Amino acid sequence: MKQVAPDKYTIAWFKLAECVSRGERERALGVYRLLAHSIGNPAFESQLEGDLYLSFQDTHTALAKYHEAVKLYRQSGRILEAAAVLEHIMTLDPHTYTHHQQIIELYHQLRLSRKAQEHIARALELMTHSGQDAQLEELLTFLDGLGSEYADYATEILFSQTKI
Repeated sequence: MKQVAPDKYTIAWFKLAECVSRGERERALGVYRLLAHSIGNPAFESQLEGDLYLSFQDTHTALAKYHEAVKLYRQSGRILEAAAVLEHIMTLDPHTYTHHQQIIELYHQLRLSRKAQEHIARALELMTHSGQDAQLEELLTFLDGLGSEYADYATEILFSQTKI
């Protein structure tokens, strides 16, 4: 197998950045596809492709690529990377309940209970303000399955909201 000089990769990255800065979407995607063959990390490749689509204001396609990246990171056991991409997804699409449930599960796996609790509070706020009672029950059941500390925390938040 023929080795490619590291300078060639550097040039390709600069070429990709140049295409993006000029707004040349199709050319940037073409350079990306060539460059992706040398990356060797499907999850990162999907994440990068999502970044490219987002840079061209194609949020719908970017979100699909980010979701693919989360799935691939999870499959490869790279939970922290999956959580980071999911956090990014949530900044682009904050009102989707399933994002919250996924991120809570990831932070539970990482044993980051504070971060999980943060997202439990956000999910509860989202659901109570939008009247998603069915999803609220589903979330409480899900949290109980993860551990009573999460279900108790959610119940405490809900109880404090009804007192006000």
